[in-house]
Amino acid sequence: MGDPATVIDQYRRYVQDGRLEISEVMASELSDLLLAKKGKTLTEEGHLVTALRDLSRIQEMRSKWKESRAAASMLVKSRKRYAKLLRSNGLHDEARNVSVAEAADEVQRGRVRAREGALRAALSHWKRARKVQPQLIEAYWRPIEAHEQIKSTLKGAGKAGLSLAKVMTSVGPVGRVGESFQLQPENTESQPLDSLLNDLSRWLKPELALPAKASVALGASKRELERQIASIEAGEQAANAKLQAAIDTLKPTVDYHEYSRGGSA
Repeated sequence: MGDPATVIDQYRRYVQDGRLEISEVMASELSDLLLAKKGKTLTEEGHLVTALRDLSRIQEMRSKWKESRAAASMLVKSRKRYAKLLRSNGLHDEARNVSVAEAADEVQRGRVRAREGALRAALSHWKRARKVQPQLIEAYWRPIEAHEQIKSTLKGAGKAGLSLAKVMTSVGPVGRVGESFQLQPENTESQPLDSLLNDLSRWLKPELALPAKASVALGASKRELERQIASIEAGEQAANAKLQAAIDTLKPTVDYHEYSRGGSA
């Protein structure tokens, strides 16, 4: 089939072009080939993890829930084996990165289970994701979305609402990349805010029956996010507060003009 890295690059380009059927075929064939190969190299083990992850997500995009679940289950085993091999080869940082990737994988598995209507299974996957990466925001709002989609009510989403409000408060401040406002937790995927704020507005409507304590907390978090966005737009808050703080630490502590005049010691 050719070099796995080349195949991966090719089918990913197909995904970008919207050619999901051929990309699924290529990712599936590559996965099968690597799964069947005996004595895989460390690099090939890594390619297998990538191919299975991509396959599961492509199948999710094609609404092939059962197939996506199967690929994700194989990914769990392959990812663990790959991390173990990296550690045995002294590549501890790389192994840690592979293990942390479990969080995003579990979020994806939860999305698929939610689309199948399996709320309890979906919640279990998102709980695992939060345990692996406590600041991965998608793992907090997906449970509320799933309650709405599956139950048509948020009566049972009070705990999820409180957790989402807490994480949104703890990972700030809001930043802007281009025209997009987002939260960017440390070492975790960023969370765009446009669609999330729209979801929050809907979830706070009385007819969805979100428990009062969660509604108050989410309402306060939403208002704070909107306040920060308005401050950035008005130039009152840095678009990238973390970068600005880093720049500020580089500013000289001695005034140049005072120093050039031989200022007092």
